[in-house]
Amino acid sequence: MPPARLPRKTPAQALGYCAANWLVPGLGFLLVRDYQRGISLFIAINACFAIGLFLGGYVLAPASFHPRGEGFNLVGLLTYIAQAFHGGGWLALQTAQNAAAENPASFFNLHNLAARTYSDLGAFHLVVAGCLNYFATVRLYDLMAGTPELTEGSPGSADPERLRQRQNGESPS
Repeated sequence: MPPARLPRKTPAQALGYCAANWLVPGLGFLLVRDYQRGISLFIAINACFAIGLFLGGYVLAPASFHPRGEGFNLVGLLTYIAQAFHGGGWLALQTAQNAAAENPASFFNLHNLAARTYSDLGAFHLVVAGCLNYFATVRLYDLMAGTPELTEGSPGSADPERLRQRQNGESPS
């Protein structure tokens, strides 16, 4: 049985649900009572983020955000943006790293994290968690306020034959 359609919302309302989903992965789906998807996303995305933390992953802000600035690195900027899409976890990790910047013995000190054997792999897990949450958030918006023809029927797929019939004014069979 295909999952029920999400309720249609105005773009502003959908953005509110997306903000909640950005802050806590899966929360936007839980708020619209799509419990199966919300819980699955919450577990998968936060598990990936937790693995990244346990491996010593870190969030490293780019040296420069300006393309012509000294030390600008496009890959570093995109990595930072991707990690930021985890929302609440990213904010907490940024805060912990900033607070630990002066304490050399702190667990979240960047020098300690970068010296760990698996820290780059951990940072990659943080990027993956952020990207997964980005895709989930965009999908939530699409299902709630996107083009109705593309979100009819089961979420996730549109029947091309049915769309063609609607565009030609034919009755669906």
